[in-house]
Amino acid sequence: MKKDKILLCIQNLSDLEDYEKLGVTNFLFPLKDYSIGYTTFSFDEIEKTDRKAYILVNRLLTDDEIDEFLKLTVPKNVIGFIIEDTGLYVVLKDRGYTLINYQNHLNANWKTVCYWLDHFDSSIISTDITEDEIVTIVDKATKPLVLYAFGYPMIMYSRRNLVSNYYDNFALDPKREVTLNDPKGEFSFRLKETEGGTACFDDKILDTRSLIEKLPDEKIMFYLVNTEHIDKSDVNKAILGEKVANTTRGFLDKATVYRIGDLK
Repeated sequence: MKKDKILLCIQNLSDLEDYEKLGVTNFLFPLKDYSIGYTTFSFDEIEKTDRKAYILVNRLLTDDEIDEFLKLTVPKNVIGFIIEDTGLYVVLKDRGYTLINYQNHLNANWKTVCYWLDHFDSSIISTDITEDEIVTIVDKATKPLVLYAFGYPMIMYSRRNLVSNYYDNFALDPKREVTLNDPKGEFSFRLKETEGGTACFDDKILDTRSLIEKLPDEKIMFYLVNTEHIDKSDVNKAILGEKVANTTRGFLDKATVYRIGDLK
């Protein structure tokens, strides 16, 4: 990965300087009260970093929440927003920010992606599709895209407090994070509950760095590296192009199963 094209989703502010020493200059900060499943930061904290900042707002918002967002003062070091809610796009589109669409499970074909590129500056390619499908999307895209290159992928989220509700119901000691294993031992999932609800992540790191050499550099805006839940030493290895344990290629080699009849 070219270091100037890495967009690193930060987990600890104290790590910023170390990542900069490795050549990373673009940082993504999940916004407090507007992101789910991630370590979040307030605009005040983001402003004090004095770094080139992109803001993650990765959940759907109510009308009231958008109204509250508009009352916030966006720091001058904020360059752009990665957003899921198109309502937020409507209120940000004329403010001069770089806007990146992150409707992950929907950005799974080139027609959908190109539609959003008529409105957004870029889009994050779905993590649910094959290598061939990604290559096709990048080839047909009308603007440079963002590849989710490294990190635990979010499978879904709920506005409900699924973890604490479960432990409350059975009068168990409270938890906000838990790992679930399927009975056959084939899959495991990491649930993380925050004030906005509960996010479910795969329990293996998605590593698509092997795709990079197959994608034209001019067609990629960023390679997204998500540090959440990952040891800093492994993040460093990913940035430096080294091998990392507990990784998966996800659906790159095997298409998503959409119908029960397709299960083997």
